[in-house]
Amino acid sequence: MVSDDRGRLFTLSFRLDDRLLGTVHVYPQDEAFASAWRRLPRPRGKGAAQPIASLQTAARAVTGERLVFTNPDRPARTGRWAGRSVIVAPGALDGAVVRTLMREWETRLEGHDGRDTLAALLQLSDEGPQPLSSLLHHDAMGRITGPRWAFRVAGWRLASMLAAQPLLLDESLPALRFHLDSEGDLLAWQAPLVHERTWIDEESGKRRRIAGYAMERIHIEVEPAPGGKGLLAHLSARVSRVATHYKGIRNVLLRHPVNADIILKAPITTRWEKGPDGFMQPAAVRYRGATAQIVEACGVGRLPQPPLTGLDELTEVRGVHRTGKHPIDKGVGAMFQARLEEHAGRVLGQEPVVYAGTSIKISKPGGSLPPYVPAGKMADAMATAGLDTLRTVVLYESAEWRMRVMGQLARDYARPELADLPDEQPVVLAPGYELVAVRLPELVRHGSHDRSLILNTLPWFKPGAGRALVTALCETRYPSEQEKEAGVTDAKHALKGLFAERGIPSQFITMDSDPGDPYRMNTPEKVARSRALKAGLPEPDVAYKDDHAVQIALGSLHSDSGIIDNRLAATAFHRNAKDTALDREAVAVGLWTRYHRFDERPGRPRKPAVLAITLVAMRIPLGEDAYWPTLMYSDQGWRPLAQARALHHAGPIGKKGHHLREDHGGPDNVRTYVDRALAALTDRFPIIVFTEERERIWPGLCNDRLGDGAVPGQSLIGQGWDVAVVRVGNGQGTPQPSRRTGGVSRLPANPLQPVMPEKILYRHDHGDVVSWLFAGQSRQHAGGQRTGTQYTRRTLPSGQLAQMGAPFHAMTRTEYVVARRGGWREEQLVGLAARICEQAAMWDGRTNLPAPLHLAKSADEKHPGFVDQEGFGE
Repeated sequence: MVSDDRGRLFTLSFRLDDRLLGTVHVYPQDEAFASAWRRLPRPRGKGAAQPIASLQTAARAVTGERLVFTNPDRPARTGRWAGRSVIVAPGALDGAVVRTLMREWETRLEGHDGRDTLAALLQLSDEGPQPLSSLLHHDAMGRITGPRWAFRVAGWRLASMLAAQPLLLDESLPALRFHLDSEGDLLAWQAPLVHERTWIDEESGKRRRIAGYAMERIHIEVEPAPGGKGLLAHLSARVSRVATHYKGIRNVLLRHPVNADIILKAPITTRWEKGPDGFMQPAAVRYRGATAQIVEACGVGRLPQPPLTGLDELTEVRGVHRTGKHPIDKGVGAMFQARLEEHAGRVLGQEPVVYAGTSIKISKPGGSLPPYVPAGKMADAMATAGLDTLRTVVLYESAEWRMRVMGQLARDYARPELADLPDEQPVVLAPGYELVAVRLPELVRHGSHDRSLILNTLPWFKPGAGRALVTALCETRYPSEQEKEAGVTDAKHALKGLFAERGIPSQFITMDSDPGDPYRMNTPEKVARSRALKAGLPEPDVAYKDDHAVQIALGSLHSDSGIIDNRLAATAFHRNAKDTALDREAVAVGLWTRYHRFDERPGRPRKPAVLAITLVAMRIPLGEDAYWPTLMYSDQGWRPLAQARALHHAGPIGKKGHHLREDHGGPDNVRTYVDRALAALTDRFPIIVFTEERERIWPGLCNDRLGDGAVPGQSLIGQGWDVAVVRVGNGQGTPQPSRRTGGVSRLPANPLQPVMPEKILYRHDHGDVVSWLFAGQSRQHAGGQRTGTQYTRRTLPSGQLAQMGAPFHAMTRTEYVVARRGGWREEQLVGLAARICEQAAMWDGRTNLPAPLHLAKSADEKHPGFVDQEGFGE
């Protein structure tokens, strides 16, 4: 299966040996310290730093070192000091400084009445530097075991090595120097990227100009390799953008003049006031917690003060940009990744992990697929979803929005009359499928008015008898800053809950997703025009461009309703898949879990965090023309996707008892719930579970215990069921491809330009376990946007500096590791996973996760109660 002519895929992952692990100083604490720690007050509220986090922030600011304080509430369960809290440092600690630090920190804890209990209990006897490798052990099977902090410290050691040698991106530029931050990442602090952006402010009508700053950030994640018999360091790079204002900013990065070699991340809080122009402006910015006072009390000097004038000028205090627009867009690009891989290999003296190409091709059916169910396939898709009739209500306020949406639907379904269809006049688009446009400003406008009374009186939102479904395609807009500050209710959030209570799937489109000029030229048309001009020929015609936002919204509404055509089957059983396609019917299950913390509000009781769980199952008949029935698990058991999603969205996020706290039985509750759901599918067909790693629930999915420990469906496996489990990952712990060598596709003219992966699976054998990598180019790169592959942001030609405001794409990747293969060959399982990633359930692109897992994640993230988890305390 592995073939030399399929090429090799290099990655930003490196094997670690004792030489690279280095040494550390470890200070274990006793039970007296842990007992006193447990009596500390616990802060409440969104964004509140927990004791261990605020202590580490203060310690790193005072000492300039990346100290680790392991949480006495959750000590390591393995290793030399299992069950004990430890302090870990790269060098010997100054006992007097650390005791002063502890005293100054503890006496400032809110609700602690200035008590000083911990400093005298600190154990700071130094046994000298210890090889980090000596703190890791191998079990009877040769797998590495050790505390998680050891892996974090190993990453810091590698980061220090990389910081010591600048990165040369281009012979014409100075080498790029990096500084270590307090989290152990590398930041290009001294040479930030800069780009200006100008625009017309919609609220004031004034022309505004702003300079945006950003820095390349390199993160290193160390973990056991699949199978646990070695250690891997995964490098990843991204753009860390500096905030241009204080709105929504929760953290800043700062460089202290005394400890200038480490960049500190510190939380802030901002007090606002109305300015002379009527707009809100910062009145005061201060560090949250007591970090600033502790640093000063320990004799280090004051932390630099955040600038009140804003963040549009670069200083030694830089806000961490979160969301919204920025003059510099995301991503470092594939060229930067390739240069980083070569640089890291030289500095570490280690070859990267290289994946070998296989003969497993990942091919899609020919032709262009619309991102929705076309009229000719709607009847079969509805029948598979268990529906006889379907109505889509186009709900709007503005005539411009209606013209845009109905005009695109008219083109998609070849029904010109839709563009001028009168309101509240239904039209049949396909047998059993009707569309009606309804103008109801009072429903889609923001505000706290009662929408339920309106919905209850409208006949269009009441399904017919039997197997009928109503869906809603709705106009919305983003609330203005004034509306956000006034706490005006977002109509989208209100409607999503009301629709869910009525079993109505909904999708929202804003006019901000402007389709642009319908006769804009794409890259192939620009090339054709250029060639025609050079040849003295007439300019070729430019095709009318579809409104992809409308098309994708309609497709999402279809797939959210379980109305899915046969494109998944056509890919899974493609003629190129004959050697690895499934040879018997099966049920593929996507198991999605997410740790959810609730926002806390004054006067309301605190809600403990829960583990949100969603499961989606797709039955896979044999054949490339089949439609795959799709179900979701709910309180009423397995139900059609639309029905189960509505039940899920109408209820709370998470269930009582579903959490990660072992002392309250959370992991057992979750395992029981998942196994009960899988058992409800019956053993008529083999079950293939796609899921992400969740160490505290299923240790058998982790690299160091792969297949040896609980996995989803463990109790059913014990009863003899045919259950396969495939772990899916594409985050920081996944190898990042940097370049390809060999293969059969055409190579770029520039030999330094990284070559994109081919549409095949790549594999790397870690001994007993194989890691499978499905990598590719981004959709933008495939469409001709090659800027991030041909240049880094620092080597852009002067004529292309505007591209700083565009994303720079690296290679996409998803890793598959088979934790349990059941009655299948590994090639069949990973081949299926890759194919139903390459072909999305309802558009012509790809998804990072296999279709059932993607649908399960979507069901969770579209819950009306879903909120961004960034900024919650750990």
